[in-house]
Amino acid sequence: MKTDERLRAAARDAMLIFPPDGELPPLRLPDQARGYRRAGVRASVSRIRRNRFWLAPVAAAAAVALVIAGVAAAHQSADRAASAASAASAARRAEQRARATKALQRQQQALDALVVEAFVPATGPQYDLGSKLTWMVQARELAATARCMAASGYHISDQPAPFDLAAFADNSQMPDLPRIAQTHEFVSSGGIASPSFPKAEQNVFNTCQAKARAPYQALMAAGQTLDDSWWTIISRIQASGPVQAAIPALTTCATRYGFPNDPYGSASGPITSFADFMDWVSGFLDGAGSRGASTSTLQALARHWTAVFVTCARPIVGVWQGMQLTAQTRFLHRNASQVRQLDQLAWRLLGHQSR
Repeated sequence: MKTDERLRAAARDAMLIFPPDGELPPLRLPDQARGYRRAGVRASVSRIRRNRFWLAPVAAAAAVALVIAGVAAAHQSADRAASAASAASAARRAEQRARATKALQRQQQALDALVVEAFVPATGPQYDLGSKLTWMVQARELAATARCMAASGYHISDQPAPFDLAAFADNSQMPDLPRIAQTHEFVSSGGIASPSFPKAEQNVFNTCQAKARAPYQALMAAGQTLDDSWWTIISRIQASGPVQAAIPALTTCATRYGFPNDPYGSASGPITSFADFMDWVSGFLDGAGSRGASTSTLQALARHWTAVFVTCARPIVGVWQGMQLTAQTRFLHRNASQVRQLDQLAWRLLGHQSR
């Protein structure tokens, strides 16, 4: 058969199968007797179509799973961030509590040391620092007194004078040589002034002050009992053989600066104690003051005589301070219970005001 005839025959067959403007014949699945190859192809197509039907839900499920996983990851990330923030906040709070605890411990330790310096001082610097306890008590009393007077219609300042190391100085038994050398002053130049009021106001002041002092009486009374026992030991040490053995050197030093001459004539006697030496030195300042010396003259005298005092006092003061420091350790050990009670009283009354 020629090629063109074959083409025309194929066209006729196609017209019978796919008539123009007609519907497609119904689809029939091939049986086992008809073309295996065609059936295989159609089966493959059918499987592809079936695969498409179930692949679509799988793809959708996978997309949903991805979204869920992303949301879960985001929640996990947020949870981790919140957990980290919470942990950081907790760490900050713990650090703040630790700092507050340490600050409180430092304050309590400072107040405990102040109690020892106030009632059992072994050196001049300790004695001067310990006077701050008295100043703190007086400051509290002043504030309470001012409130009491205001309730009765009287108004006074509730602000104490600034603390001054030299305000309560004891230069005869507890001289603070470093302070004296630095400031060129034996005692505070300001001093402590007692208030004076008209009679009616003074009566109210006295009543209010007595009330203000009441809370601190137990502390000061217990401290005074310990203080009295300690100063008995101080007096014994400063009259002991080692300290007395340093008196001749003290006299020799004073002689280099004019002893026995003084503003009132000759000294009444030899130097037999450190207090005699202190009296001789202070006489030059007191004598000039009683004669009406100018401020500049008194300052010049103070600069000179504080230098003399520190120079001559160092050897003998060094002797007794070493002995007193040793005695202080033993005394505090023997009286540990009383010291603890004082510490507790001081903390309850003056806590958070230590240096």
